[in-house]
Amino acid sequence: MVFGGDFQVKLYNIGIKGIICSVLWIIIFFNPPMVFSNAEGYRTLTVTDIEGVIKGYLIENTPYGSEQIRVQNINMSDSILLSPEWDYEVMPAPKSQLTGRTAFSLNIKSDGRNIQTYWISANIEILVDAVMTSRTLKDRQIISEDDIYLSKKILSELPAGYVSDVKDIIGKRTKRFTGINRPITEDMVEEPPLFKRGDKVFVIAESDTLKVTTVGIASEDGIKGRPVKVLNIQSKKEVFGEVMEDGIVKVRW
Repeated sequence: MVFGGDFQVKLYNIGIKGIICSVLWIIIFFNPPMVFSNAEGYRTLTVTDIEGVIKGYLIENTPYGSEQIRVQNINMSDSILLSPEWDYEVMPAPKSQLTGRTAFSLNIKSDGRNIQTYWISANIEILVDAVMTSRTLKDRQIISEDDIYLSKKILSELPAGYVSDVKDIIGKRTKRFTGINRPITEDMVEEPPLFKRGDKVFVIAESDTLKVTTVGIASEDGIKGRPVKVLNIQSKKEVFGEVMEDGIVKVRW
């Protein structure tokens, strides 16, 4: 029996289609794709769910409390359905600062094994206490309680070295002019001088075997813990010493 050309082509096409279907069936059977369905018991992870788990991670891994952390503008590219038997966790992207726009991996787990990962992003704001100026402060001004106030500020918007406790500022002296409603940083203030240039001060000069006490005249303002230049009244020579807590200048021989 001899078949025509058209019939042979049809048989060939049917054979090819059969092979393709068989291969696809094998792939699907042995490597089923992860398909979330609306089956009973499944639930969709909401933005509130993601916010809660991100916030929980930050509370556990940073020194900030729940009331200090804001998680906003969460972006999820996919709708995520979760089986009751599955768990999930978030991890920040490598080298993340955990402030500002931050990427997280959302890992879906079953029996401790990661079965699916999604990438999400969110704006992270950390609120902290910051000491602010309530008025303009002049250079070398001694700071009083009326000059400052405590306010909640977003951490990422504060300069490095910001001060968070008013007790650390009251009684200090400004090192430069500072405008109103500005955060105060550690490098903006200093301890007030225990004596001023031209004041008479006690000088203690000592070595391992000898100790001498004399009087000198300060050549500059004396701030506790800092070096200062003093003119020895008797010898008329200038010496360098360290300002002690009681205003005495200590010189080592």
